[in-house]
Amino acid sequence: MKACKSIYHKRHCPNPCLIEFLWQALLVIVFLNGCGSSQPHVADNPASQRFRDETLLPKQSSSHRQAIFFRADQDALPDLVVLNEAAPGKPQLQIFINHGKKGFQWKSPGRWIEELKAPILSLTAADLNRDGGDDLILVMEKSGRVSTQILFNNKKSYFYAKDKGGSYSLRPGIDKVISIDLDQDGDKDLFYFGQMVLDANGKPSSYQTRVLINDGAGRLEDLTALLLPRLPAGIRDASFADFDDDGVVDVFLVYAKGQNRLLINNGVGKFTDRTASHIPRILDDSQHADWADFDQDGDNDLLVVNRVIDKHYRAYPGETAYFLENTGGGHFKKRSHKMLPRLPSYKAYLLDANGNTKPDALILTSKGVYYLQGRGRWDFTDETRRRLPRFRFFREMAFADINQDGFLDLFALSPTPGRSRVWLNRFD
Repeated sequence: MKACKSIYHKRHCPNPCLIEFLWQALLVIVFLNGCGSSQPHVADNPASQRFRDETLLPKQSSSHRQAIFFRADQDALPDLVVLNEAAPGKPQLQIFINHGKKGFQWKSPGRWIEELKAPILSLTAADLNRDGGDDLILVMEKSGRVSTQILFNNKKSYFYAKDKGGSYSLRPGIDKVISIDLDQDGDKDLFYFGQMVLDANGKPSSYQTRVLINDGAGRLEDLTALLLPRLPAGIRDASFADFDDDGVVDVFLVYAKGQNRLLINNGVGKFTDRTASHIPRILDDSQHADWADFDQDGDNDLLVVNRVIDKHYRAYPGETAYFLENTGGGHFKKRSHKMLPRLPSYKAYLLDANGNTKPDALILTSKGVYYLQGRGRWDFTDETRRRLPRFRFFREMAFADINQDGFLDLFALSPTPGRSRVWLNRFD
């Protein structure tokens, strides 16, 4: 029996989330993106698992900033959209269609994208109008003005902007967007943030996040003041999951040089800051966080990676990553683990890579990617050299079942032009 990816979403999550999860097979994203109810499958031989470096993309001369697997057309194979570093004469966005054994082939995304001049800060993908094709959501900045642009998909990988809608202004300082169903109505909403969001007077805004709620037809309404609390500046990233076991997504906010924060969802999309009562005080330079049920007790724990941790909050010298163990109801305690790399770390991705139903961790550090294989209940082994290709210096990863064999593969983005790689997950 083949193994599919699982990061242990709550078993009672609504079915629309399950559909999205099974399609993207992500974190988060991932992570970001939905919940699943089926029990994970088991690989025939988990010990034989390896990631293999494959050349499935056309040769690239640009440096990649971001990549997302998404549904560009109507077949079952995940396609890829890549955001390149801005460079004269080179496209910012490229679409690659998955042709199975023939690999990914470049596809013109349409005149609107090809003629786009405003610098793109980040993007995400989601089927905002429920027509079966993923749309693109861009965050752009031009002449100091930040906006978001929705590019709708005609389900044949052609993207276009509607004449009367799809463009919304944002506060200066916003540079990231995540698609997530905040109000549990089955539609993807949009969550925006940045490290220093400014108000109309150029001062730090009391609302460091912004949320646009989807009406189901791709029309979005700004409900930030109604649904989100006032927050301090410094948000670097966000991780969405059901942390308090009520069946709706909450959010863990990752802060640069400060206290990370936990926002709990009341069930209809209104969030309350529960940082003081639910998570321990730890001052660090956090970079990223991802979640999984590490002790298999039915609730979601967190892995937080940092460039550095203030010495007063370290459990041992050189500690730069730690777990937050969910003790129930969304209350967390710090759980240190000496198996975690003692290096400045930038990204953490949690998945069942080897099909043994235990969450594994891929951690991007200053010395390359580390692969910690989960053995269950906070037990890990370092499988980096045995199971990863030799070149391992990347800035970000995106996951999907590229070849539809039931196992997650990945696209790894390198800061060096031409060094981004496709790694296929193999059991042989």
